[in-house]
Formats: sequence, C-alpha cells, structure tokens
Amino acid sequence: MTYSLLILAHVLADFSFQTEKLSKNKQLSFLALMKHLLIVFLTSLILTFYYFSEQLLFVILTITLFHGIIDYCKIYLTWKLAERKAKTGNYKLEIFIVDQILHILVILLTVPLFTLQGNLYLALMYNDLKDIFQWLGVFNTSRVFFITIAASVVIFNFKGSTIITRAVLEKYKSDINNKAGKGKAIGNLERLLIILFVILENYSLIGLLFTAKSLIRFKEIEEKKVGEGFVEYYLLGSITSIFLAVLTGSIINIFKYLW
Repeated sequence: MTYSLLILAHVLADFSFQTEKLSKNKQLSFLALMKHLLIVFLTSLILTFYYFSEQLLFVILTITLFHGIIDYCKIYLTWKLAERKAKTGNYKLEIFIVDQILHILVILLTVPLFTLQGNLYLALMYNDLKDIFQWLGVFNTSRVFFITIAASVVIFNFKGSTIITRAVLEKYKSDINNKAGKGKAIGNLERLLIILFVILENYSLIGLLFTAKSLIRFKEIEEKKVGEGFVEYYLLGSITSIFLAVLTGSIINIFKYLW
C-alpha cells in the first residue's frame, strides 16, 4: 500500500499543489525548486504517516532527492532544446512523459530497498478508533490501495492529461486559440465522464459523448466559423483526450477487484 500512497503524494505534489506560477518560477529560481521539493516531501510524509519510522524518512528523502535531480535535468533539457527549437522541433510532450515515468520508477524502485511496517502506536490508536467508529473497518488494506490508485488517476486527469493534450496540439499546431480555459474545463469533464463509463463498462456511451461533441463542432465547421486545419486540430485533441481517459479508466478497472 505504501507504493500507492507515495504515487498519490507525487500526483498531488506535481499537479494539485504545484501552481502554474510555481511551475514557471521553478525554471528560473532554485528557491522555487526547493519549495516544490518541500511540498513533495511533506505530502509524502503526511500520506504515509501510518508507517512513520526512520526507514520511512529515508524512503521519502531518497524519493525527494531524486525528484529534485529529475526536475533539474528536465529544466536544463527544456532550456537547451528551447535554444535549438527551430532546428530540433518541439519536445515538450516527450520530456513531460519521460519526466513522469522516471518519478514513478523512482518510487517503485526505492520502496523495496527498505522495510516499512505500520507504526505500532498508530496501529493501536486506529484499532481503538475502529471500536468506536465501526465504519472505519470498511477501509482495509486492499480498499485503501484501490482508493489511492483511483484518486491518483482522477487527479492526473484534471491536470496531467490536459498538459499532455495541449503538448500534442502544440507539437502539431502552433496557433492554439485563446479559449484554452474553456477547453480545459470541457476536457476535464469529458475525461471524468469517460473514466466513469469505463469503470461501469458502458463503452457505448463514450461513442455517444464523442458524437454529441462532434455535432456541436460540426455547426461551426459548416458555417466556416473556424480556420483551416481546425478539423484535424479538433480530432487530434479529442482522440488524445479520449485515449488518456480510457487508458486511466482501465487502470482503475484493473484494480477494481480489490474493492
């Protein structure tokens, strides 16, 4: 269960607690990067506090250290590629994906190196609370694991999937319009619905949602309210968004049996 808690901590620290301002400042200021790493450390510590021990502190410190190294390398690589953008093209998408994979790999490879067990005092306190509030007994290890994985997936879809979708669009079309805020909100709701449909295994509703969205856009295309190339731009964004939602929804489905 420690794996899922640390992954949730990473998703929260990288997407929920890291504002756009902090993300930009991190590329310019070492202090901003340290602030982000402090958020990573504290979020990980709070979510895994049940396992509090010296071993846990070593785990979180190791993960935080490597998180900082990966982020620093990402920033350095982004700056270097930005200088050569005209020659090499846009690699924001690839950098973001590799960055996230490395963060998850660090967690998966670090935890087995240490022996983590529930803190005895906290375990006894939790058992006392279960005697008073019997509904707490519902939250066994497998169910908490499922909840944390599901939470990680949903939180990632609200910001992580938006970043990937925009990076794909930016890679293949530079003139993204100024309706990005509305597009983000619509995309978040769309992906949330698709995840729900995948969990419920009602895949026909995904097609219905895509059809309804296409019909709305068709009127704009028919009346020529949009520029040339919009159809390809629209399809690329929609397919990327739907793919990410189906993929992450399937991850929840894989672990659904734990409930």
